Amino acid sequence: MHRLAILTLLALPLGCGGGVAEQRTGEPVRLLHSPELNEIMKNEVNQPFSALMFLVFHADESSEDGELDYTRIGVPVETLRTGIAKVRAMMNPPVQTVEAREVFVAYVDSLVRDSEQLSQALTAKDRPRMENVLQKITHTCNDCHHFFRLKVIAEGPPPPSVVMVEPAFVP
Repeated sequence: MHRLAILTLLALPLGCGGGVAEQRTGEPVRLLHSPELNEIMKNEVNQPFSALMFLVFHADESSEDGELDYTRIGVPVETLRTGIAKVRAMMNPPVQTVEAREVFVAYVDSLVRDSEQLSQALTAKDRPRMENVLQKITHTCNDCHHFFRLKVIAEGPPPPSVVMVEPAFVP
């Protein structure tokens, strides 16, 4: 199950939602782009989160005694917390409506709370709680990505690492 979660997380950058959606008028949905959000997600959320998933759920493979290396886990926990806080502080998230902004903020607020709980679990050296919180974060990320149908543009500008956002619900 843990490997499935990691594979799912690694596949997230490949995109969700299939082909380009169309509005009811038959016109393509306008994709939004945020270089600021892309940079934060790539370097300060996705990378430390992937590291945490490996360090926490695969400690048996990465250490002789199967115990967590709490010191080593500290850096990605703090990087993740900081990255999520930066996303929360964004003044203009890449959304088109007030409602979409509220959904975006609700997802990010959940991540802020969970990253704080993860930090507390690390301080307490509470492995089961860390595993639980990481699973909650996984679900929140998946739900947000599905709601906004994140896509990766594979050719031409912007580069493949750039995530475009297509709203899931078009008025």
